[in-house]
Amino acid sequence: MTNLSKLATALILAASIAPAMAAPETFVVEGTHTFPRFSYSHFGYSTQLSRFNKTSGKVIYDKAAKTGSVDIVIDTKSVDTGYATFDEHIQGEDFLDTAKYPTATFKSTKVNFDGDKPASIEGQLTLKGVTKPVMLTVSSFHAMPHPMLK
Repeated sequence: MTNLSKLATALILAASIAPAMAAPETFVVEGTHTFPRFSYSHFGYSTQLSRFNKTSGKVIYDKAAKTGSVDIVIDTKSVDTGYATFDEHIQGEDFLDTAKYPTATFKSTKVNFDGDKPASIEGQLTLKGVTKPVMLTVSSFHAMPHPMLK
C-alpha cells in the first residue's frame, strides 16, 4: 500500500469513527412566550407576582461543548402588575424610572452545566444604569424547534 493510500484509508477510518460534532445553536427569544417575572411582599399580607410583557434576545447553546450564552433585553415600560395605576407608579423615578431607563439587560458570562443540561447562568444584570453580577438557576430546560414553524 502506498503512503498516499495509507493516509486516505486512515482519514476515512478516522472520519467514520469520530463522533459527530454539533455546532452551537442560536435560539431567538420568542416574545409571546417569554415573561421575566419578579415578586415582592405586599405589606406582609401577600406576595405580589408581576412580569414584563416585552422581551427580546437570544440564547446560544452548544450541547457537545457544554457552553452557551444568554443575551436578553427587557422593555421595562412593559411592566405588568395586574393593576394599571401601580404599573404607572412602578415606572416612575422611585422605582424603574422607565423614562430614563427604558430597558434592562442580562448578559451571561458563564453557563454552568449539570450533565448535558445547563444548571445555572452567571451574568451581569443592568437595571436603571447599574450593573451587578447575578446567578440564575435553571429550573427547567428544553431546546427544540417550534413544532409548527420548524
